[in-house]
Amino acid sequence: MSGHLVTGAAGFLGRYLVRALWARGERVRALDLRRPDDAEADVEWVIADVRDADAVRRACAGMEVVHHLAALIPQRRADRATMQAVNVEGTRHVLEGARAARARRVVFLSSAEVYGVPKVVPCPEDAPFAPLGEYAHNKIAAEALCMEAVAQGLEVAILRPPTIVGPGLDEPFLVGLLQSIHDGQPVMLIGKGQNRFQFVHADDVVDACLRAAEHPAAVGRAFNIGAADVPPIRELVEQVVARVGSASTVRLIPEWLARLAVGLLRPFGKAPLEPEHLEIAVADYVFDITRAQQMLGWEPRWSVADAMVDTYRARWPG
Repeated sequence: MSGHLVTGAAGFLGRYLVRALWARGERVRALDLRRPDDAEADVEWVIADVRDADAVRRACAGMEVVHHLAALIPQRRADRATMQAVNVEGTRHVLEGARAARARRVVFLSSAEVYGVPKVVPCPEDAPFAPLGEYAHNKIAAEALCMEAVAQGLEVAILRPPTIVGPGLDEPFLVGLLQSIHDGQPVMLIGKGQNRFQFVHADDVVDACLRAAEHPAAVGRAFNIGAADVPPIRELVEQVVARVGSASTVRLIPEWLARLAVGLLRPFGKAPLEPEHLEIAVADYVFDITRAQQMLGWEPRWSVADAMVDTYRARWPG
């Protein structure tokens, strides 16, 4: 038995992981609702939904490692039942499929959103869960399924990244921020601009996935994954502006005004942020990555500023 299955393979991070596995010469099977037009020719694509237990079971057959990335994020504005069906029941199907296939290991991509607004910064993995929205609740429930699977003998490792950036990013709020920088327009930040917000480059998450798939110490553990150098958000934006030669300046929006705007615009689908993301945007949002460094030998290669500049340059190469 050999090979890696990647669920959510057509998504932002999935594309990175499939390419990395393919470049290493691995046998790769990719599951998603669609096959990208520029997909590698010798990657096996399974067009299926993680809500389809039979399709997931078939996709797992013969695979040594399953990377479960497929998820429905808050920005899709799906109803609660659909979110749970994809994020929780979909995870159940993947774990059951991996167990039936006698896969060696499952790597589950969770999220730093399980912590809500961290009470301790940098936030360690043993901090209490404090979910703010349905997505975070889903990830907590899915992690519980993972730990049940571990107790039943399946090797599962859990990764908790914050917002993932890099070339190809399609997250609306950050794309809008970078667009403002490109256009030389003011960059609007909420609050005083002194809070820190940790991102992580997709390349570094892929490296963590590969290490979690192999390292014996990863089984049954959750790992925070994030950039190591996290300046205050205003300083970060100013660094990016200077490095790309933009004329943009930073303008601060009072928190009360941002909350009012989100409340008024969200019913019409026009809010730039989901309510839980607004709470996070004004918090000190940094996670302790010591466990991944010490147990997996993982080190982030990209600082927050470097990752943002790389994301910008991929969209506007000049």
